[in-house]
Amino acid sequence: RINNSADRVMMPEIPVDTFIKACNDVVKDNIAYVPPYGSGGALYLRPLLFGSGPKIGLQPAEEYTFIVLVIPVGDYYKGGLAKPVDGLIVEDYDRAAPLGVGAAKVAGNYAADLIPNMEAKKKGYPICLYLDAATHTMVEEFSTSNFIGIDNEQKRYVTPKSPSVLPSITNKSLQTLAKDEGMTVEQRDIMLEELGHFDEAIACGTAVVVTPVGSLARLGEDGEETSKFQFSEDVGVTTRTLYDQVRSIQNGEVEDKHNWNFKVE
Repeated sequence: RINNSADRVMMPEIPVDTFIKACNDVVKDNIAYVPPYGSGGALYLRPLLFGSGPKIGLQPAEEYTFIVLVIPVGDYYKGGLAKPVDGLIVEDYDRAAPLGVGAAKVAGNYAADLIPNMEAKKKGYPICLYLDAATHTMVEEFSTSNFIGIDNEQKRYVTPKSPSVLPSITNKSLQTLAKDEGMTVEQRDIMLEELGHFDEAIACGTAVVVTPVGSLARLGEDGEETSKFQFSEDVGVTTRTLYDQVRSIQNGEVEDKHNWNFKVE
């Protein structure tokens, strides 16, 4: 994913062996900061590639620096998954243009979310859902997370397919686990009105794995709610199952049959 993003903004490709060795070495060098098993914590890794050559014009740099940051983090939710959060459908801002860099992990995508995110939190909505910038009729993604809709009756796992959405490794992993559970995985356009057909809504990301979303509201010009899509009031059964499976694999408590774990040496 980092190489796909780098290619979009004319950065050099990072050799896979170099990337893996950097991740291995930074964990090994900071092993004292890895939270102990059973604490619910983790050592969070953040790879970063930036132009560091002496150039300020709008053109590729002559030199780039690749680093991997690590930071110990606690359990995202104390005691496990929290109750579902209330989300806001953002309709007066866009996250990414249809032919822009929405599918690349670049800083500008997050900068676009700062004002709407802070405004939403002041109104009591801790998470924002963006629509497609061209028509504002289709679901795109949350501020920092992919959207997943769960239809338990039909055993469907539905997530948007859009050139403006950042491909999520967590989403890809959850899709694999959902298929293992016998669910049908659909990557396709999701019309806004279809939100009413889902039993559970999920925001997925690296640190949190899944955030259960209890509702998604739309606001009028006066700032009052005009409509609301309601999902599970408690953590949904599928959300819980997928979260527990990911955490169990990460903790080495169940068989890693997809070979996702990597041994630091």
